[in-house]
Amino acid sequence: MIYSENYWQEQIHRIMPELEIKDVDLFQEGLVNDVLIVNRKWVVRFTKTDYGKEMMALEARLMRFLNPMISINLPYPAKHEDRILVYELLAGEDFVRHDWHKATDAQQVEIAKQLGTLLQELHDIPIQDPGWEIPLTLAPVTRETWLDIFERVQEKVCPILLPHQVQWLSNLFGSALDQKDFFDFEPAMIHGDLGPYHLLYDRDTQSLNGVIDFAMAGIGDPAADLGSLISYYGETLVSKLRPYYSHYDALLQRARFYAEAAEVHWVLLGMESGEDYWFTSHLGEAKDIFPQS
Repeated sequence: MIYSENYWQEQIHRIMPELEIKDVDLFQEGLVNDVLIVNRKWVVRFTKTDYGKEMMALEARLMRFLNPMISINLPYPAKHEDRILVYELLAGEDFVRHDWHKATDAQQVEIAKQLGTLLQELHDIPIQDPGWEIPLTLAPVTRETWLDIFERVQEKVCPILLPHQVQWLSNLFGSALDQKDFFDFEPAMIHGDLGPYHLLYDRDTQSLNGVIDFAMAGIGDPAADLGSLISYYGETLVSKLRPYYSHYDALLQRARFYAEAAEVHWVLLGMESGEDYWFTSHLGEAKDIFPQS
């Protein structure tokens, strides 16, 4: 639904009555939230659905829980009320592969250290008896989930693929699903969606400045986070994290599966939802996965 500028100003003043509104940028492309950037200082999110309301409450709690234990900048809720979440805007642009290639060798080492440290800190967070029930991640990480995805892919996606693509899918999913213990993992706190749009990059200092959007976060397979980075940046970049992330070798095989399976999963979701942009979500990725060792 399209609302007037006055409507949005009224909504902002409802939760921040003392704020002088100088400018507002509105983003309504999301499926779950309308997002306003106010005075280039505040992020104000309004959820559109009852499901989004529950997700927002969990995300706000996760932000408060994670902040003291993660060294890189994370959003922190300034206000959270029914269907509204407010936090300070973190500076930075989407971290894309071009940024990595433009960085000097020394700056690449520092970026790799930042990413590796992020994974290490996040995945080592104590999740036993935190005093509240940490949610399970919304990212697909169990054998049962991926078996269901593969069955839907065979039914809906394979009929429009070329024979060599069907063979690629059969090899990819078959090698994972034929191993009963392939998806066994030690549960950890994960982000669940570590893409370029959630990693903030300062192009002046050529370093990472923050991580945002914990809507998919929760307890899950840490290999999913490593797989997301491989999917978007390739192993040529991600292998540089190895000295700073002690779980790298143990998770690599599953991470490679997640990296390759993600693109066909998004095609499936596009077909099932009718949202065209899901089909193009993995354009421009690295497609850079080392041979299995």
